[in-house]
Amino acid sequence: MKRREFLTASTGCACLMMERAGWAAPASPGPVTVGALKSFMKEGLDTRWVSTHGFFLVRNQDHLFAVSATCTHDHRTHVMGRPGGDKLVCPNHGSQYAQDGTLIRGPARHNLGHFSIHVDDKGQVVVDTSRLLDQAEWGDSTAYVKVE
Repeated sequence: MKRREFLTASTGCACLMMERAGWAAPASPGPVTVGALKSFMKEGLDTRWVSTHGFFLVRNQDHLFAVSATCTHDHRTHVMGRPGGDKLVCPNHGSQYAQDGTLIRGPARHNLGHFSIHVDDKGQVVVDTSRLLDQAEWGDSTAYVKVE
């Protein structure tokens, strides 16, 4: 095996192991189109974008919002959640968050942020991962999409 092949293979293995261990995979910040608004009718947690873009989508009654998956304790580990579950948990230090990102138990000291979210003119839900909102902004019109 040549040096370049070894480095390529070992880097890929390391990235895969880090992702499986819950370490946050780097993602380019910016808009992510996640699908038609009508496809988010099911209540609860959607985990499809955690490993690729670092967020959960959560449907809570008539609100759809995007919760950052990056633990606020170390800012590099993805918290884990299960569809149908009621908590998000950091696999490294055990911090627990409610589905809306509210801190339940430390060692983390802060809630998870929400990403800006909107519906475009084609009816597609778009999450802007370059705009992280803190809890004071969770009630703003850019923090959730109304689902009827």
